[in-house]
Amino acid sequence: MGVDEEILQEIHKFPFPVQKMLTEEACAVEKRLEKGKSAPNLTSVNCYCSFYRRYLLPCRHIFHEQMYGATKLLTSDIWTKFQRIFEESGFEVYTHYELTEVNISENINEKVAENRRLVVNELMERTRDVYWRIEEKGNDEQTDIFLNELRSCLEPVLNNVKAK
Repeated sequence: MGVDEEILQEIHKFPFPVQKMLTEEACAVEKRLEKGKSAPNLTSVNCYCSFYRRYLLPCRHIFHEQMYGATKLLTSDIWTKFQRIFEESGFEVYTHYELTEVNISENINEKVAENRRLVVNELMERTRDVYWRIEEKGNDEQTDIFLNELRSCLEPVLNNVKAK
């Protein structure tokens, strides 16, 4: 495995400290694979992880999707946008702070909603992992049993939401 040559070429366009951080994030994809995690199915270059939110740079989840997922998120335009952050303001993008008034109730509601999204993503990822483990065994009967059990558990929940 390893990091794609195209990704490394783009990483080399950043200042050295940023290159180091991005390389660590790209290499962290291997650890995700070792843990059996599948690509996160991201549809845009936005992630809710602390690395992405803190540094405004591609994280291990974005790299995982880029290298092994269905969606190639890191186009040349996207790389240029990330690189332009440093061309325009250097590291000041991380050192400039302002006092910002935040409506705490909105912030709490956003965090609660974000936590709900994370729970749903976790459940979906676990479900996919179990399905693929069963599917890889090649036992059609076991796969059918799993799908029927999953359907019987989800149908009441999904139908209840539609009714309301």
